[in-house]
Amino acid sequence: MYISVNEAAAKFNISKRRVQTLCEQGRIAGANIVDGAWLIPDTAPKPFDRRRKVSNENQMSILNTQTILTIDDFCKALSISKATAKNWIRLNRITPDINGEFFSEAYVSEIVADIKSENSTKLKSRRNKKSASGRVLYKDYVRTCENQLLVEELLETGIIQDQRDLLIVLANFAVQLFYQSRGIPYSDNNVLLDFLLRNDTNDFYALIFDLLGNQKLSHISIDRLQPILSKGMKFVKGEDSLGLIYISLRDIGNRKSSGAYYTPEKIVNTLIDNLYDIDSQMLHKSICDPCCGTGNFLLGLAMKGVRYTCLYGQDIDPTSIYLARINIALMFPEICVLDLYSHFVIGNTYFESFAQDFDIILGNPPWGGEFSDEDALKCRSRFKTAGNKNLESYDIFLEKALSMLHAGGILAFVLPEAVLSVAAHDAIRKILLNSCSFRFVSYLGNVFRGVQCPAIILGISLDSSKTVMGCKVVRDKDSFVITHERDFIDGTLSFNVSDEEDDCLRTISSIPNVIYLKGNAKFALGIVTGNNKDYISSKKGDGYEAVLRGSDIQRFGIKKAENYIRFIPESFQQVAPIEIYRAKEKLLYRFICEVPVFAYDDAQTLSLNSCNIVVPEIVGLEMKYILAILNSSVAAYFISKKFNSVKLLRSHIEQIPIPAVIPSIQNAIIKKVDHIMNSSEDISGLYMELDNEIMGLYNLSSSQVKTIRTALTGKRSFLRVK
Repeated sequence: MYISVNEAAAKFNISKRRVQTLCEQGRIAGANIVDGAWLIPDTAPKPFDRRRKVSNENQMSILNTQTILTIDDFCKALSISKATAKNWIRLNRITPDINGEFFSEAYVSEIVADIKSENSTKLKSRRNKKSASGRVLYKDYVRTCENQLLVEELLETGIIQDQRDLLIVLANFAVQLFYQSRGIPYSDNNVLLDFLLRNDTNDFYALIFDLLGNQKLSHISIDRLQPILSKGMKFVKGEDSLGLIYISLRDIGNRKSSGAYYTPEKIVNTLIDNLYDIDSQMLHKSICDPCCGTGNFLLGLAMKGVRYTCLYGQDIDPTSIYLARINIALMFPEICVLDLYSHFVIGNTYFESFAQDFDIILGNPPWGGEFSDEDALKCRSRFKTAGNKNLESYDIFLEKALSMLHAGGILAFVLPEAVLSVAAHDAIRKILLNSCSFRFVSYLGNVFRGVQCPAIILGISLDSSKTVMGCKVVRDKDSFVITHERDFIDGTLSFNVSDEEDDCLRTISSIPNVIYLKGNAKFALGIVTGNNKDYISSKKGDGYEAVLRGSDIQRFGIKKAENYIRFIPESFQQVAPIEIYRAKEKLLYRFICEVPVFAYDDAQTLSLNSCNIVVPEIVGLEMKYILAILNSSVAAYFISKKFNSVKLLRSHIEQIPIPAVIPSIQNAIIKKVDHIMNSSEDISGLYMELDNEIMGLYNLSSSQVKTIRTALTGKRSFLRVK
């Protein structure tokens, strides 16, 4: 059984605000937020007050003899969110072992070791992706097959055990590439020791010495690495082959914690080509990649003819900078080591950067990078984009990069597409709209291996005109130039629409007598059991009832359920208030789908988290009328062009304009809805008739109707089958 915040306040004899704070801090065992409200187990003990001295001798003994870790410390150690940790506590997957509230170091170490174990079962299925470890070949990072195959062989051998091994291997291949680039013959691929024994004073020797961490020759053991060092790498001018080795053999977990997503060569070239399209004088501009990694963007520019005197780079990872310097030295034999040290530097770009400003800034900033408590505080004091509870590294990085530009300078970054529309990135969008003009946007889709996150290339200029006119947009194989100004009054940046498509959006959004579901509906997520094996069955047994998945939902219809559930809400990881599942009538919709797909339910059916719920509560508007609007081509067009996402979020649905029409018009539409829902005939004609009627409610012209139909061509309708 659960109690509310008010009831907990009375039980604990503390204020409601204090209960709320304790819940947010994760200090009330089993507390869980459901539909915006905290629910607290009625058996939960009152936490002791950390604001006062602890007088209990046993508690004092514990505090004096152990390092006490809070739930925040626990989350950092495991790279998980606080919500996940609280769910694990509620489901008894973890248990605070000190006073039922804190964790000991030994307990946390045991959990971390168990998760990393190959034979781990505890928490394995629910662990956060950031705790992933291992190595993987990033085959699309470079184009040369021989070097791709080499790295694949390195991975297969399993000989490289740690960072020291990796650095020795990198240094050996770097020397090979140096000899090839300079036309120096060598008979044995194992060239590193011979190169170091020369104790040469040339600049490349210094770069190799840096990469090896200034290790003494006697400390470099290569016997075990012979099978790898005997292999050969092919020098290809302008190709970051060393970077391919580094990113492929670097542990995934370490890379993800820093937010590093290394950019495929094809995307690097696309970004640089976009820059050349708008600035033919690139060869004479100062250019900086403030998150340069091993330097693939810098190499791409060098291949275009940009001189090293114009190129600058910075990265927080020392090994990446050592490799970037080596890459640039391979491209420019005449460069001196002092120029390499001054142009390509190690540093945390958030807080330190070059003294000069730049004409052009480009690159791929960190996505989802983690911050220490100290760095988080510094960010909050310096950046407008750090105001949210959860810091997003690419928002902050983008704000910082803008401060490094000359007036009129150009910035081009690879970014998650979410930056254009998701509410969490509203602060950076406001900065862009208030200070920049938009020059190009390329929609890339999912271009990073193993990452389901659509990306874009965003090009902007720092200037007072603050215009979108002239912005070139590339989506799939289509491209166009925006020729009319756009106001973006709702704060989302809908660049994936042509002028004609934007005109349709304006018409849809400007209808009179409009109403929205925001503030006029209850929304709920489907059930997450946390253990489907225990609660979900393909057969209906005693104590089981039907439960729907997203794939069961069609427009205006629900397939016969093929899954059944033992409904024990107190045991589930995520569950909405029962009264929403059991509502007299409700709308169910697919969470993942390229068009909105809604169905009507009056059978109080349960649903899993791929099938979410909305219960409209708009006075004067019938639910089946709202169903028709949400299933219409107008809504599908609005969602796809406004948000360009396969995930249908609550915030998307809340923004769909719904015409507030008189009952007689609603009744005519509901009659068609009932006909579609109950017909045993082919309903495609009925749906088109209904869809045309809804088009009329939005005052769309015949040409606008055609634009909408064309935009939705090829998208599945998910209509109910007869």
